[in-house]
Amino acid sequence: MLKKASILSLGAIVALSPGITASAEDGLKEKQNEELVNTDSVIPVEETKEGEKSSGKAELKKESREDSERSKEKEETSEKLEINTEEVQQPSDNENNKEKSEEKEEDNEPEFIASDIQGTLSGSISAFNEKEGHYYLNVKVNITNRSLYDLEDTYVGFSLPKDIRVLEIGDASAFELFEGDNGANNLAIKLPRMKAGAAKEINVKVPVVGKTSAKAVNSSLELFVISPEGYVSLGKISGNANVNYANLKEEWHFNGVAQALTDFPGLPKNHFGMQFGFKLQNLTIEKVNNTKVEFIVPNGVKIHKPDQYEEADIPEALKEFLNRDSGDISESLTINWSGNTAKINIGSVDGGHIYQGFFSAVGESKLSLDTIKGLKVKIILNNGSKTVRELTVPIELVSYKGTFEKDNTVTPVKNPNTNNPVKQTGFSNNTNSTSTKSKTVEGGLLPKTASTYPLGALAGGMIAMLGAAILVIRKRFFYKV
Repeated sequence: MLKKASILSLGAIVALSPGITASAEDGLKEKQNEELVNTDSVIPVEETKEGEKSSGKAELKKESREDSERSKEKEETSEKLEINTEEVQQPSDNENNKEKSEEKEEDNEPEFIASDIQGTLSGSISAFNEKEGHYYLNVKVNITNRSLYDLEDTYVGFSLPKDIRVLEIGDASAFELFEGDNGANNLAIKLPRMKAGAAKEINVKVPVVGKTSAKAVNSSLELFVISPEGYVSLGKISGNANVNYANLKEEWHFNGVAQALTDFPGLPKNHFGMQFGFKLQNLTIEKVNNTKVEFIVPNGVKIHKPDQYEEADIPEALKEFLNRDSGDISESLTINWSGNTAKINIGSVDGGHIYQGFFSAVGESKLSLDTIKGLKVKIILNNGSKTVRELTVPIELVSYKGTFEKDNTVTPVKNPNTNNPVKQTGFSNNTNSTSTKSKTVEGGLLPKTASTYPLGALAGGMIAMLGAAILVIRKRFFYKV
């Protein structure tokens, strides 16, 4: 988490304004020696009391010796005074003038003013990127440095609405995120190194999710210096931020698919594999509980539900729809069938996270391929008992690209349009010459009509695909501020 700093490191200040450190150094003065002589130790010469007389040669000799010692002491004291007098000489006029000149120069150092930086910031939200699972906040900054200083490690920032979040992906070196004094999240766009007088344009794509009522927001722009110790605001610059959040209006992204596998091996006449896939994403920043998904297969197709479901790899025909990443988490998916309706309880869905899954079943129908292809499967997303999204998707006809060994003794089927036999893949008991070649996404055939076979007659690949299902979770992490 980036914290507000009261004092920046010296390096960060130097990067902004080298003159600041220079003036600080000029404030240091040379030390002078102020050691003075202590004259209290000098002993004055005593005078002989008036009227006092000498009492002999011995006394005269003693007095003479004392006078000599006093004279010597006086000379030593005089030398000390001379030495210390030289040490405490006052500074010359030239030195005083130099100090005053330096102080005057320091006082004249121009102050850095944030409003000397001029700029504008514009931003807009892109359309939702389904493959990547987020929006982009496209930011463009035009900035001009009209100050007297070079700028480095500086950012221009603005406040984000409280109900959107920046994702921990993309070029994180292009911006910083931190909580401002007003409690709002601040997004700060890094400026390149700018010499005094330079102008630059910066473009940054910031990945975001969220739903907000804020549409177009005008706010002031603030200049920051950011270092490992934290951030410091240098003040508001001349210019503003204008960001349009109108596209952030959806709470959910929801999509689904239904497929009929026309050449699934091991199935009797008029039976075919079915695969269902879904993707949902909570686009808000809050967790949503009690999430459910329903698939309703229309009349004309009878669903044979599997006895149980187990985790399985995503089928080839669904890999383009379910764009799984190696960092995703896999879980078991439980499906409860009631007739032609499949109910899936997803549970809690975290803010920003993507949940996607698939499951299989066996379909049976006497309808033609063209009719089946036109059928619509209804897919519903519920939050508890409340329907939050509903969509219908056509049944796609696709080929099964499995690893089962194919039967080379299958009975050829005549194409009524060419009267030429068409070889059918997989096992087949179809002998009806009126069967038609299917128009599939990846090829394959589906019998036009056939009698109904009980599930007990299904074998081989049918048993292998009965329990195919998986739930994949792609986690999206927000920057913590």
